Parts: sequence; structure tokens; C-alpha cells
Amino acid sequence: MDDHSHEHEHGATGHSHNLDPSVFETSAATDEPIGYIMALHITFMVLSFGFLFPFGMVLGLARNRWHVPVQILATALFVVGYFLAHAHAGRNYEPHIAHRWFASILIWLLVGQLAIGVYLKLHLERGIHGRIRPFVVPFHKVLGALVPVIGYVQILLGVIASLGFCYGDHTGQCLAHFIMGSSFVGYGILMLLSLRVGGPWLLRRGKSQEWYDSWVIMLWGIVNTFTEHRWGQPWNHGDYQHTSMGIIWWIAGAVGIVLSRNGNRSVIPSVLIMLTAVSFFGHAQHVPNSEKLHSYFGYMLMAGGFSRIIEICFVWKEGNFSISPFQYIPPLTLMLSGLLFMGSNEEQLLLLSALNIDPGSYSNILLSFGFAVFLFSLGLILLWEKLTQYLPSAASRTQPAPVGDYSQLNNVETIHDASSDFLEDDEDEDAMQLKTRVGPNHI
Repeated sequence: MDDHSHEHEHGATGHSHNLDPSVFETSAATDEPIGYIMALHITFMVLSFGFLFPFGMVLGLARNRWHVPVQILATALFVVGYFLAHAHAGRNYEPHIAHRWFASILIWLLVGQLAIGVYLKLHLERGIHGRIRPFVVPFHKVLGALVPVIGYVQILLGVIASLGFCYGDHTGQCLAHFIMGSSFVGYGILMLLSLRVGGPWLLRRGKSQEWYDSWVIMLWGIVNTFTEHRWGQPWNHGDYQHTSMGIIWWIAGAVGIVLSRNGNRSVIPSVLIMLTAVSFFGHAQHVPNSEKLHSYFGYMLMAGGFSRIIEICFVWKEGNFSISPFQYIPPLTLMLSGLLFMGSNEEQLLLLSALNIDPGSYSNILLSFGFAVFLFSLGLILLWEKLTQYLPSAASRTQPAPVGDYSQLNNVETIHDASSDFLEDDEDEDAMQLKTRVGPNHI
């Protein structure tokens, strides 16, 4: 009996990096149970990066005194979880999976963030420190905002690693589902953030959200045009579908940039989302269940694009920052569609078929995750609003004015400028107050 067979027979053999490479010919994980130590590792990492670090980020942006204790607790859970990952028994993983090497990036990011935080708390403001500090403060906050994003990527890579997915011939389609699905979820979160607190910020800069959206769409389309096909290899139906999608994305993005200049709203990004949804209705699939899941995704994405067009053309009013219940539909549907797309990769659907789980039940679970992401994102935004006393209703009392023209803001207004708050010093307690503007001379 060889060593590997012996390991399978006894199950809890301990973590190993020296398994026979033939073990990982078809999957990046072995067949043993995950084990309670690995389950603790997963729990600690999800608590740390999925909840505590985002919570601590909001506390830091609001200059709340609980920011440091929460960040310390999150870091402590991460450290414990990291060592648990190297002490587990049971299931083993291919030594070169992305989850392992990406952990190094995460570690150095946290070390740098912690070092900068300690430096700022020392209040070194004389001499060269006085010249360095104005650059260190915004850098610290940008890193703080990146930690939940990088942490999400690592959690996602951990899920993929634990299941042994995205390996061998499945890598391309698997990455496409998780990257594009995450992009739609992120787009929905940014749309929700813009809806709640971004209106005054965009107005002051004379830009519309569609201007930024169109730039991202164009650049993303250029990347997809030249990366979806493996050059030098024969073309297949998937290459044609994804490459053609990249082409329409960057051309439509360029149109959106032109139409959304000078703060003008544009429906081009929404139209493109709808066209993307239509293309998925007829997207050829290799797995029977996949066609139905992709249809669900297409319908949800279609709803997101169509509701966004209605919101821009009939609900939104320039200079009025009050929020209609209808305006929550576009970000919600984008998040739901993103979760549906992430969960419709080939390997996951093959597993569902083996477990005899129908697409409808599976879709309900994915949609539940989507609602949970929406709830958590909205909760963090509402927490920031409460801690900073930001009141969207105060901004909504401002009379509509042309983009960039504040001549009508003659009365005292308390409109919170989120961008300046983000870049101000943590130690400036006066910065916690709302920005009071009295007439155009104070703008």
C-alpha cells in the first residue's frame, strides 16, 4: 500500500505539501473531509475579512474610537486563522493554488497597514514627519479600504480551493464566472453607495456616475477583447462569444464617455447591461443545468439594466438627493445577478447534478446570498451615515442647480462631503463635524 492510499484510509493524516503530483490530476483538492481545524480556519477568516475588517473600515472613516480595537480583533483572528491553515488534518490541496500565494499579498498589506496606523498614533508631526504625514494619512485610508476588497478575493479563492475547482481545463470558464460575477456585485455596491451618499460628491465634480461607468466598461472591454482567446490556439464558440462581447463593451463604453460628458446622465451603460443579458439567453453551454442558470442570470441582469433606464429617465431629478424606493432596484438586481453568475460555473453545476439538486432550489440559495450582500452593504453605509450624522434629507432640500453652479445655495446647508472626510487626518476631531456652507463664498 503506497503512502497516499494509507493517508486516504486513515483520513486525518495532517497537512502536507509533499503529496504525489498525480493526486491532483483532475482536482486541486483531495477527497478527505475538511476537518474541524480547517473549519475553524474558514470561520476565523470569514469573521475577520468578511465582517470585522469592513466594519472597522467604516469606523475608521467615521473617526470612531472603536476603530482601533475592532481592527486589532480582526488582525488577531487572522493570525490565529493563518496558523490553523498550516496545522489542519484531513483534506490536502495542490501546493501552487492561488489561495496560497495570494495569502502573501494579504499578509504584507496588513503589516503595512498596521505599521502606518501605529506611526499615525505616535503623533509625530515635527520636522520631516510634518511633511510626510499629509501623504501618509490618505495612503493609510486607501489601504484600509483595500483590505476588505483583498480579503473578499482571498475568501473567494479559499472557497474555490476548498472545493478543488478552477483547476486544469476548467480554469478559464471558472475564472470568467467568478471575475464577471464579482464585477456585477461590486458594481451594485458602488451604485448603492452613489445612491446613498454620492450625489453631492458627483455634483461638485461636474461628473455623472455613467461617465465613470463608461470608462470602466471601455477598459474592461479592451481587456476582454485580447484575453478571452488563447492566441495561437484554435478558436471555439466560447472564444467567439467572449471576444465579441469585449468588442461591444469597449465601443459602447466609448459612446457612453462622449454622451456623459459635463455631468450629463446617459443610458448607454444600462443598454449595454441589457444587451449582455440578451447574449446570455443564447449562450451555448456544456452542462444541462447551466443553460437554465444562465437564463436566470440573464433575466436578473435585464431587470437591472431596464430599471436603471427608468430610474435615469423618469425618477432621478437633478439636484434633488431624496431617494425613491424604486432606485434600490438597480443595485439590488445587479448584486443578485452577480451571485447567480458566480454560482453557475461548470464544476459547481456538475456537482449539483450529482447531488440531484434542481436549478430552482439552487437559485434560491444564490439569491439569498445576494440579498445578504445587499443587506450587509446597506448596513455599513447606514452605520457610516449615523456615525457622521450624514442626512440625505438635508441635501435634498437644496434647490436643483446646474452642474457645477452653486449660486442658488445661499442658505445655510449641511451637505456632507464624503471625499474630504475620507482624506482628512484621523486625529482632527473637528473634522467629525458636518461641513457648513454659507453662500457661494464658502464653497
